Amino acid sequence: MNTEALEGIGLSQTEIKVFLTLLELGETKANNIIKKSSLQSSSVYNAVNSLISKGFISYIKKSQIKYYRAADPEAILDYIELKKGEYLKLLPQLKEKQNKTNNEGVEFYKSFKGIKTLISQLLKDSKKGDIYRSFSVDDFGQFQTSGNKVFKLIKQLFIEKKIITKGIFHENTRRKPTKDSIMEKRYLNIPLLPNTLIFQDRVAIISWKDEPSGILIHSKDIADNYAEFFDHMWKIAKK
Repeated sequence: MNTEALEGIGLSQTEIKVFLTLLELGETKANNIIKKSSLQSSSVYNAVNSLISKGFISYIKKSQIKYYRAADPEAILDYIELKKGEYLKLLPQLKEKQNKTNNEGVEFYKSFKGIKTLISQLLKDSKKGDIYRSFSVDDFGQFQTSGNKVFKLIKQLFIEKKIITKGIFHENTRRKPTKDSIMEKRYLNIPLLPNTLIFQDRVAIISWKDEPSGILIHSKDIADNYAEFFDHMWKIAKK
């Protein structure tokens, strides 16, 4: 099971393992969780206490022995909404503190989680009808990895924000479009730029080799130049 979404809402690997173990076992004692999960007892107890505070686990006492039970998985949605509400209350104060004197610069990101953050930063000020331009990965193995690990998971962002998405791909990644595809694609049979994303006044350049890493460039001049180059290549590329 891919548990990245659970990590994304702030659960540790140990908390995730304990929660999933309890879902499988149903109501049970701590020693059964320890045995089933193969975790150290101290780690299990710490995780259980943390999950109780987050509302993911409850317990009852029978003859002074605690029996733990995982909450319904839909409780995760309640937890996300709660945290989102707390953050939205704090957001105006954070925006007041933000230094807006100079938005130009370069930021560096590493790991799959970091690349997701990079793309969120790229799209953060989007408006309906904005154009997202992408030079895709031309290595097929890296193309599959980037799609499965990141782009499939953030697809909903493009839908919700009603962004127009255009992508130039290498011919060796051409596949029959799926019914839920949202990107207009064109293909070239020449070496492409590294995976490059252009949006508004920002450009992201990503490497997917080994551990992924990327840079986010804030510069209107650079973004305009990349967008102009993309549009020229778009006319040449084949549908």
